[in-house]
Amino acid sequence: MDNLHSHKFIIFGGDGINALGVVRCLGDMGINSYVIRLHPTEHIPPIETSKYVLRTWLAKTPEDVLSILLENFSNEAEKPILFFTDELHTEVFDRHYDELKGKFISYNAGRSGALIKLLNKAYQCELAEECGIKVPKYEIVKKGELPQNVPYPIITKTITSNEGRWKQDMIICQNPEELKGAYAEIQAERLQIEEYIDSTNEVDLKGFSILGGKQIFFTHLKRWHYKDPAKGHLMYFEPCKDEVFKAQISKKKKKANYSGIFDAEFIQDKKGDLYFLEVNWRTGMYNYNHTLEGVNLPYLWAKSSMDGFIDDQKIQVKKVNYTTLCELSSFGDVLRHPKQIAHWIHEMRKADVLYYFNEKDMYPCFVAWCLFLHRKVRNILRKVFYSNNLSRSR
Repeated sequence: MDNLHSHKFIIFGGDGINALGVVRCLGDMGINSYVIRLHPTEHIPPIETSKYVLRTWLAKTPEDVLSILLENFSNEAEKPILFFTDELHTEVFDRHYDELKGKFISYNAGRSGALIKLLNKAYQCELAEECGIKVPKYEIVKKGELPQNVPYPIITKTITSNEGRWKQDMIICQNPEELKGAYAEIQAERLQIEEYIDSTNEVDLKGFSILGGKQIFFTHLKRWHYKDPAKGHLMYFEPCKDEVFKAQISKKKKKANYSGIFDAEFIQDKKGDLYFLEVNWRTGMYNYNHTLEGVNLPYLWAKSSMDGFIDDQKIQVKKVNYTTLCELSSFGDVLRHPKQIAHWIHEMRKADVLYYFNEKDMYPCFVAWCLFLHRKVRNILRKVFYSNNLSRSR
């Protein structure tokens, strides 16, 4: 047993696959976790039924998150190790990093507020360009303003994922008139207007860094198998052989002075060129999948942070290609295209890893499907009742 088992592990977040993946990664190594989550849910989230979770706290406000953490874990003999699975919890901790770093081990960029700055998409693009990474043309505007130097079509993006409605504020516009119309739906007050790249694929590269980005480790590269969601969400993973690409990302992590798990996202145009989208300075959604290649990201980051170095010789990476599928979200998309259901079943059987299904930890999968079906049935009934009431009123 290594020295990590004397530490307590605390996961922030918990309503989605991301946090569940971290819990299961640690569980595979014989480590059970505590969960603190800020987002209230109508039902018990799947993660709370995992056999690897010791206890869960629900915080009502961001301030409550810190209060719960300090009241329960501030006087441990060994520093607790923290994992952030969304930007909201990342911001809460990073505001107080300087005063908390003596009590906890966490993702960081060296000082309070530095990680919050890295969440800014425009700042990320600046760093990417400095490191030689291609970036779509972009411009920062206030809601209602038109960009002056970005060619159409464009796509609207919030500056950080905590502003506006995040992905719901992402709208593709072909011309200025469409952008003016989009502003009626957009909630964010500031936007990054970005050149829209007609992509053929999306590429992600995960990894972790320690010592302010001086040492870095990469996982396999992820690509989508299909661009059309009606055909499912099958993804495939393969070893990243582009050393220049990895060197550019490494340079960015060092410039950012970042220590922690990251998820770098790119799009590929029709010429095969990669364009930078963003970096998630946290564990990504499909982190558990990498265990199939022999890489347990949460465990390896924690161990390397404690050791003070990344022991590449002991990380037995399997040079295998494999596929994964998020069974729930893909099924939701396929339901809108009933002819593709047979194809979805075939792909689900073909996938090497599913997001929710896990033979060693089955309750979260059962709960996730129950909640999914409950929402679908509830939405159908609402539409039926609305339609009936509308008919009667006529």
